[in-house]
Amino acid sequence: MEQKGEEEGLVEGIFSWSAAWCMMLWIIALILSVGMGLLTYTGGGIMRISEEISFICDQLPPYGPAEQPLTNQGLREINEPFRYHLPQLPLYFALSSASLGLFMVCLFTTLMLLELQGHRRSVDISWLISKGVSVYMSRTLPCITVFLFGGGWYVYVASGFGTLICFIAGATLNMVSAKVGVNTCMASTARMAYAMGEGLEVSVTLGMRSGAIGGLLSTSLGLGGMALMWLLTLDTTSLSGFGSGASLVSFYLRVGGGIFSKGAEIGADLVGEMSEKKLDEERRVYELQQRMAEMEALRLERRKKGLDELEEDMMDKLRMMEEEMQDIASSLHPIDYLDAVGENICDVSGTCADLFESMVLILSLSLIIGARGSAVPYFFTSLPVWIVAAGNLACACVAHRSHVRNHFTSRQVRWYMRLNLLFVIVFVQLVQILVSYFEYSAQGISFEDFWQLTVISIMGQVAPEICVVSGEIFTGIEYWPVRTLAQNAHLGVVQVVLQGLGQGFMSTILPAAVVIVMTMLTWGFQGPSGLAILAASSVSGTGFQGGIASFGAIATNAQKIVHLTTYHSMTRHRANLCAQLGDCTAHAGNTISVVNAFSAVFNVNLTLLAETFTRRGIDYQAVAGSPLSEWSQAGLVLGVAMSFVFTANTTMSCLETSKSFMRFCQDAPETNRQAELPFPSSHYKALKILSSYGTVTSMRMVFNPLINTLVCPMLGGFFLGTRGLMFLLSGSNVLILCFSSFLMNAGQSWFSARRFILYGLLKDEHGKSIGPDSQQFRDLGVGEMIGGPFEDTSGPALNNFIKLVGVFALVTSDLYDPTPEETWIYGCVAAVASIASIFLSRYGLSLVLTCITAFLRQRQVQREHMEAAAEPDEEELAALADD
Repeated sequence: MEQKGEEEGLVEGIFSWSAAWCMMLWIIALILSVGMGLLTYTGGGIMRISEEISFICDQLPPYGPAEQPLTNQGLREINEPFRYHLPQLPLYFALSSASLGLFMVCLFTTLMLLELQGHRRSVDISWLISKGVSVYMSRTLPCITVFLFGGGWYVYVASGFGTLICFIAGATLNMVSAKVGVNTCMASTARMAYAMGEGLEVSVTLGMRSGAIGGLLSTSLGLGGMALMWLLTLDTTSLSGFGSGASLVSFYLRVGGGIFSKGAEIGADLVGEMSEKKLDEERRVYELQQRMAEMEALRLERRKKGLDELEEDMMDKLRMMEEEMQDIASSLHPIDYLDAVGENICDVSGTCADLFESMVLILSLSLIIGARGSAVPYFFTSLPVWIVAAGNLACACVAHRSHVRNHFTSRQVRWYMRLNLLFVIVFVQLVQILVSYFEYSAQGISFEDFWQLTVISIMGQVAPEICVVSGEIFTGIEYWPVRTLAQNAHLGVVQVVLQGLGQGFMSTILPAAVVIVMTMLTWGFQGPSGLAILAASSVSGTGFQGGIASFGAIATNAQKIVHLTTYHSMTRHRANLCAQLGDCTAHAGNTISVVNAFSAVFNVNLTLLAETFTRRGIDYQAVAGSPLSEWSQAGLVLGVAMSFVFTANTTMSCLETSKSFMRFCQDAPETNRQAELPFPSSHYKALKILSSYGTVTSMRMVFNPLINTLVCPMLGGFFLGTRGLMFLLSGSNVLILCFSSFLMNAGQSWFSARRFILYGLLKDEHGKSIGPDSQQFRDLGVGEMIGGPFEDTSGPALNNFIKLVGVFALVTSDLYDPTPEETWIYGCVAAVASIASIFLSRYGLSLVLTCITAFLRQRQVQREHMEAAAEPDEEELAALADD
């Protein structure tokens, strides 16, 4: 129960019995998983045998059972079934790793909730934001469930009951991780704001643990759920349903959350009154920061002279500043708090759901390729599980803290965070080398295979971080591209826009080169099996990367609270530093999503290619040149075109949502704060109304991109055949690798350059800080408005687009023929149905929304009339007084 300290005015922490009981539950699960693993290792476990359809013609599995469905002198044939022992030991290791990760989630939750929540005003602001997030999630998850019914029927018709069960499991676990992760991260915001007054080390450690709740929760649930479903279904093909369910949830949370967030932010800027208030807030925050810096310098000077630094006039000035900040917090329009709501939805639930999706999708594809396309199925299915499970285990250990000192800059803290990731890489490599060496000792693989797999695994872990470093150089406040963009902003809006776009294009070179080299080397070493190991290695650090991405949202909102409640200059400095760090880590999560999406879809294409030619009895690895045809060329063009259509849909949806917010705020007086009530009650009702309206609006706007995505594999498969569909995926995948990076980096560079000025880091020729009243700041504001939808919506959403297209193309591959002579009529039906659905979503749902809004307003008017009728007028009161 919350208690308010009488002397300090602090809200104390709370103890969660739910988290404590969950810790006990996951300890029991860990013990059971370890016990089953030991029984399996000693030969006393339950034997599980899987039967698959072979992609290749090779020897029978060396560790397979003696009884095989078909035998041909010890060989397995293409498109014929074979059996092999399920790799139970790594699966139990995966369950143990997931159990430990979930135990750490509960432990971090308990430790976070026990921390002091801070001063009452900080808690009030955090409570207000959390209510907006709760409104969004409570209305969005039921809507996602409705979509899942349609998607589940689609999967069942195309792939059967086993895939449907995995589909339900993947979707459910992804929704649970998103819901619980965003709620726990919201609870940590005020606590981190208070911790910034104690020290940088304390605040960063608290932020990392709180962010790890979302990151570890998603990866542990995904890893454990995948291992458990494979033990139950014994079918790797069914596991693709797990990824498809997760993809649908991730798509809705990422795209819908991005539309909601950017629509609210731009909508606030489009309304004149709120735009002025926001600029006034930035101006006053900047002035307070400068005044506090001057006062701090004065205090240091007086201390050197031996004078009393706590004179009454100085204390009076500090009290006046605190009152000014409290006035800012209470006078802001409710919609100005809506961007903080969207921040949590995008960077916590959206990013973690996206990383959940990438991990389970890549792992399921690695298992399919390893089981059906390799000579040693037991080893090539066990190695990806060992790698991902070892990574999750290491992430659970390093999420506890990072090396931080109070004098560190944000760049130093970020590089020390990379030491945590280095530990993950080293630990994973030790496990991978040990497992591969045992297989080499058993003569299951050659020494050449052994060292090549080691190189591939290292590349898979290091390459994503190289791409992250490249992105941070172009978007970080402490690096020259952002400084140059801020310094050149005095040349006008054209300079700002063109330089931001140019730097965004430049930022794609190194990631593209890394992916090219990595893919070519891996294909030359081990072919498709090596690419599966490469992809699995790239997601081994997902738990840590998701945690620091969530840290970004926590730090950004904590900084907002600090600037509205605290006058202590060092606390504000730490808040700015953590916000800079949070911008980098949140952007890192988006960059990792780009690399993972490329790896996942590349493996989807390989699996689709293998399945297509296997059904025809052809060795897909021996195919050369024959897929090139008019259908393949059309597929390339269609893939690029559909990617641009999706980008246009998401960008225009942000704009439409912003205009809807603007009209709603202008026409609905109930969206204004209630001045007669104290803060935060003055903002609660209005923010709840705005959150509800924004949620419904974003639901309506997400229909077009979703229909665009789901119809894409059907158009490619029915109109162009499987060959055209594979090239559609290839063309889209390569385009999105660069295009998504460009959009995110360009948008983030404008945002960072504006913060560079807001923090007082840009100086004129006289060494004086240039603030929010400058023309540079206003010109960069134009770039920020342009880049907002790029950075938080269209750019990241492209990764969800291509993954959802890929996984549904794989799940429904049985519906398509190699060439479209017999299926083009179904393509026409799909095209007409998609156009009708878009028309319905754009106009039908708009009509429903208008009716609901009118009904709610009518009820409000009736309620006001009833309240007025119930109150006695002055004459009645006078008559009662006379009586």
